[in-house]
Amino acid sequence: MRTFSFLLLFVSTTAFSQSLLWKVSGNGLKKPSYLFGTYHILKDSYLNQNAKVKTAYEGAEGVVVETEIDSSAMLSMAMRGLMLNNSLNKLLSAEDYKLVADEFKQRTGYDLGLFNQMKPIVTATMLSLAYVQKESDTLSRFTGLPLDLYFSSDGRKRQKTVNTLETMEEQMTFLYDHDPVEKQAQQLVEMVKGKAEMYDLSKSITELYLKQDLQGMWKLNEKHGSSFGDMTYLVDERNRNWMKRLPALISIRPTFVAVGALHLPGPNGLIELLRKEGYKVEPQ
Repeated sequence: MRTFSFLLLFVSTTAFSQSLLWKVSGNGLKKPSYLFGTYHILKDSYLNQNAKVKTAYEGAEGVVVETEIDSSAMLSMAMRGLMLNNSLNKLLSAEDYKLVADEFKQRTGYDLGLFNQMKPIVTATMLSLAYVQKESDTLSRFTGLPLDLYFSSDGRKRQKTVNTLETMEEQMTFLYDHDPVEKQAQQLVEMVKGKAEMYDLSKSITELYLKQDLQGMWKLNEKHGSSFGDMTYLVDERNRNWMKRLPALISIRPTFVAVGALHLPGPNGLIELLRKEGYKVEPQ
């Protein structure tokens, strides 16, 4: 799971409304668009209990998601995750390597040696997903496709125009190459040592999301965001990049924008960035 920290300063009080769905209007838009915060591992039957989101999605002419899997780029993406002249056992002390290896084996069932030349962020991502799976009982009642995939695939079936805010390569560049592998390795060790906090954080975020408590999610990540290294760039820098594309996309047609929920709140979140551009952004 990715954790992020945000600053409280300059966030308007309306940004704290308990909602994951926001109406975007004004600033020359002929028809409103909608901004929805997703939970990437949540399945689409969740929408059956959220009529407002279904209505907003079904009424939109376009769909925007973070990215889509590009099968033609899979090989190059896999290569980007490799350390050709380094390895995890060289980056870590013998003690820390054993700590990570034991945890990795227990949580994923794989020998860490199989991933020794993968960048540490790859191993960290696999571990974080394993930690999130502890919440599978909470989420198991939901079926279907993961929300983000559902909106893009179902959108095409409904002949909606589907666009992305970044390419798969751009997303992987942020994940794999933003920090040097030495820093990634240290963050991996910190995550394993802080696994109890990670479990609690995963559970809390799941509960808050199902309550549609965006404020609670934001506050939780502000509190714990630096526990496993500063990864605010995964939100803040990407949001700024997305804002170079998003206004043009919503100006063409009424659009349903589905991105991870933690991209919405905070002074660098999409809600505030859209408001700074002159849009009216209201919770639904």
